[in-house]
Amino acid sequence: MNTTAERFLALCWLTFFVYWIVAALFTKRTAHRSAHWAGWCLSLLLAASVVLRRSGVPSGGNAVLWHTPPALAAVADVVTCTGLVIALWARTVLGRNWSAFVVFKERHELIERGPYRVVRHPIYTGVLLMVLGTAMLWGRLAGLILIGGAFAGLSLKAWHEERLLTKHFPAAYVTYRARVRAALIPFVL
Repeated sequence: MNTTAERFLALCWLTFFVYWIVAALFTKRTAHRSAHWAGWCLSLLLAASVVLRRSGVPSGGNAVLWHTPPALAAVADVVTCTGLVIALWARTVLGRNWSAFVVFKERHELIERGPYRVVRHPIYTGVLLMVLGTAMLWGRLAGLILIGGAFAGLSLKAWHEERLLTKHFPAAYVTYRARVRAALIPFVL
């Protein structure tokens, strides 16, 4: 595998996590917390995939599906970097309303600007692109499993968030949903 592409991909994920940790220090206080476990499941799935990927533990997930030529490695890096940019942009626009869990913040605002004009959950869109780029570079079954798990977990979390936002912004969120039809994948889903 292309070590330059691997290093770039690792830098993207490191940037993502460092930004998330630092930005989490500046969020609003939580006013309403929804019982939600999907975020933890997604984190566990991601951690397990990285451990399996790096440990050399024999498993079906380590099955090589394709070898990654330099051109595919470059595309994987572009996809991952694009996902990072979208996630950071969306996280910045969301500002102090953000939380890792499904919560409603004090003085919560319904954000409809920036990437939220195109897709209702652009952070998840960005994360899915990052996972897709990672899977492209890995070329292993574990990557495809990770994509499926990430999509399922983020879809479930988005569903819970939509319910909470509809409860707290009954008219405004219904109008927003009608205007911005895509939840995760712009112009598609």
